[in-house]
Amino acid sequence: MASTSQSIRFGGPATATGGGNLEALNRVLADLCTRDNPKDGVALALKKHLEEEARDLNGEAFFRFMDQLYDRITSLLESNDVAENLGALRAIDELIDESLGENASKVSRFSNYMRTVFELKRDPKILILASKVLGHLARAGGAMTADEVEWQVKNALEWLHGERIEYRRFAAVLILKEMAENASTVFNVHVPEFVDAIWVALRDPTLVVRERAVEALRACLRVIEKRETRWRVQWYYRMFEATQDGLGRNAPVHSIHGSLLAVGELLRNTGEFMMSRYREVADIVVLYIEHRDKLVRLSITSLLPRIAHFLRDRFVTNYLKMCMDHILTVLKTPAERASGFVALGEMAGALDGELVHYLPTITSHLRDAIAPRRGRPSLEAVACVGSIAKAVGPPMELHVRSLLDAMFSAGLSATLVETLEQITASIPSLLSTIQDRLLGCISAVLSKSHYAQARPSVAMSRGNMTNATQQITELSGSFLVQLALQTLARFNFKGHDLLECTRDTVVVYLEDEDGATRKDAALCCCKLVSNSLPSMAQFSSSRSSRAGGKRRRLVEEVVEKLLIAAVTDADVSVRHSIFSSLHGNGGFDDFLAQADSLSAIFAALNDECCERRKAHKGARVAPCLFKSSGCICIRLCKSSPKFNYQ
Repeated sequence: MASTSQSIRFGGPATATGGGNLEALNRVLADLCTRDNPKDGVALALKKHLEEEARDLNGEAFFRFMDQLYDRITSLLESNDVAENLGALRAIDELIDESLGENASKVSRFSNYMRTVFELKRDPKILILASKVLGHLARAGGAMTADEVEWQVKNALEWLHGERIEYRRFAAVLILKEMAENASTVFNVHVPEFVDAIWVALRDPTLVVRERAVEALRACLRVIEKRETRWRVQWYYRMFEATQDGLGRNAPVHSIHGSLLAVGELLRNTGEFMMSRYREVADIVVLYIEHRDKLVRLSITSLLPRIAHFLRDRFVTNYLKMCMDHILTVLKTPAERASGFVALGEMAGALDGELVHYLPTITSHLRDAIAPRRGRPSLEAVACVGSIAKAVGPPMELHVRSLLDAMFSAGLSATLVETLEQITASIPSLLSTIQDRLLGCISAVLSKSHYAQARPSVAMSRGNMTNATQQITELSGSFLVQLALQTLARFNFKGHDLLECTRDTVVVYLEDEDGATRKDAALCCCKLVSNSLPSMAQFSSSRSSRAGGKRRRLVEEVVEKLLIAAVTDADVSVRHSIFSSLHGNGGFDDFLAQADSLSAIFAALNDECCERRKAHKGARVAPCLFKSSGCICIRLCKSSPKFNYQ
């Protein structure tokens, strides 16, 4: 981002003047200008910079600084570079909630920005982000944005009724969704026009327009559901009739697809209205379940669990076999099986134990998808295991046991962790086995530790460890380490003593280069030590006992490392998270009352003083940090005579 062209655009290498520190502002804006999501903390940096400038500049100088900021945002919006357009929108989004003088003028300025973007820009990324910023503005502005919401809704409806211009239809449905979700009072007035206009987008030849149109329909249905009106049933009826019109004998595929998407939303959001039309919906499923077009078949697959949930007993009696035959066929088709596993998991939840006699066949498909001979493992299949276990319970135990090797060979993922949580909650007899396997998997990720080799009962076999390591190598990075730390902190490892693991495996990540990793490591340390504190009560009367002394020394080592990080870490969020965790658990008090710990706590009390200097990075969070460390001192003073004396 530090290119010559950007230096020109941002006005060159500015310095701190009466108008503020422009060089720092340029750096913040440059960090926001990326096609991908900006790094964590970049958006917050703009707020911090504004607060520093507001504190350091007098009123007139700060207004000049804001004018310069708005000029830069305007310049970025006028650019032909998508990354710069996105950066400007991210900056606007961060500024919406800030108190920057007269709110009315700010709302007017930002509204004009939004109108310009929707009128001139065509890139989908820009339009999607702009719609979210518009929704944020409508939500935050309240009555001040009512006129803008009215204008945007009317303009979007006109774009739907007008000549087919693809990017405008796309923008229209994005705007209508956001206005329904964030300004429902104004949007509600336009529901009759929406009910008529949305079908233009739902039957648009472009898939992405149809997919966004159904999101707008969903938002509108929720507005209708929340408001008591005598027109509600009439609107529902008009929508259902429109779905039938789109399913005519010679209807094109995009029209059929749009109607099926709409039927799904009507089943989900209209309550009892669709009960009397259950047979008509079932007939639609029967008619299109073997359609030649893949998109239509996928839509039918996603409809099945909604129909099953709607009238369960009737579905089981009349349609279960046909629908299960269809889903099992879909699972044999690589290009469609992901949707089949999603539908299967949802259907299991709707039907409870009705799928028990299908479990052997389902398990075979799950195994093939989770550990395929070629290609990547299916995360949808992993999630499906958890959904079925949750619905079926203990009858699923043997099937889950047979799948564990395949599931863990796919490596650690958020989907795997969530699935394992569902399994252990629904089938408690598997808890011990899953704990050991998951600890081995985490150990393979946190490779700086030898914890897995030191505890044979927890470690995986050499073959499994190698397999997991190979999978993890493909996914390696800070994100995977963070997931391992989060899992270690939150998963139910009751019955396992993880103090040594904390010292040997987790503490090393308090010095990681990545700030988010350090924060997760700190929270993980606090959580694991906190979990071990109740079991230490038995040693309180005999601290010199061998076991009690060892455990206490382990805790003291970890707390020492935590306090060092809490004082010295460059990231204020890391420092704040540590003191918040320590403050939230009185079990740490005995360890914090030690002389070395007190020195660190008193050092942290100066954190707020440090942040008053412009160079300090903790402008927003440091007061909370000061409060947390201060509360710890006060509590220790009350509870510990030793501390009182010191």
